[in-house]
Amino acid sequence: MIKKLAQRILNRVKRFLLSDIHSRINTLEYRSFNRRFYAIEQCAEYLIGAKLEGDYLEFGVYQGTTFSHAYHWMSPHFENMRFLAFDSFEGLPKPQGIDIVDGYSSHFHEKQFSCSQEEFIQNIVSKGVSLDKLQIIQGWFDKTLSHEKAQEYNLKKISVAWIDCDYYESTIPVLNFITPYIEIGSVIIFDDWRCYRNHPDFGEQRACREWLESNKQIKLSELFSFGWNGIAFTVIST
Repeated sequence: MIKKLAQRILNRVKRFLLSDIHSRINTLEYRSFNRRFYAIEQCAEYLIGAKLEGDYLEFGVYQGTTFSHAYHWMSPHFENMRFLAFDSFEGLPKPQGIDIVDGYSSHFHEKQFSCSQEEFIQNIVSKGVSLDKLQIIQGWFDKTLSHEKAQEYNLKKISVAWIDCDYYESTIPVLNFITPYIEIGSVIIFDDWRCYRNHPDFGEQRACREWLESNKQIKLSELFSFGWNGIAFTVIST
């Protein structure tokens, strides 16, 4: 009898703990996406005011939540805007070089944020995204981001580049790829700007600094920050 009672109590405790864990995870996910939604909405308002034409490019789309929000906030105001999704759909690559850092925030690792292309499409379609304005580019960035490939994608102008690729090594090919297609007013958003404990010698911060040093004609101006780790810039010189 005592044993059964103890087992019931243990089961209730387990259910309570699991419920609490799920609740905490859901809260964190909501906060994470809520700050991204804010960034998308602010960016859309800016584009409308700036009357800036061009395509929306997202590098690292995961399950498509941010991508879908961008579509709904921007496509009604920009008839010719296309939405290009770049992702390996295999999760993050194995960290290399300076991206192998213990004790820093986020603890990115191989295969993290893995989501198949099929699942991505199902997710965005369920959220009402039209495939007519969509172009999906699957593969690792060092293979899919070249000027030759850009011609295949019929890329002309970029109004927004959402960079959510976490690593320094992954951010470099993205910045080199977008260089010929940004113009004054283009928005560049770094989702993981303050990861790696906001240290300027790691991650997206370092990649951006080196990119600007190699392209001294390009200058950026901060537009807004979002959450603890995201930042948006506008291009003020090309």
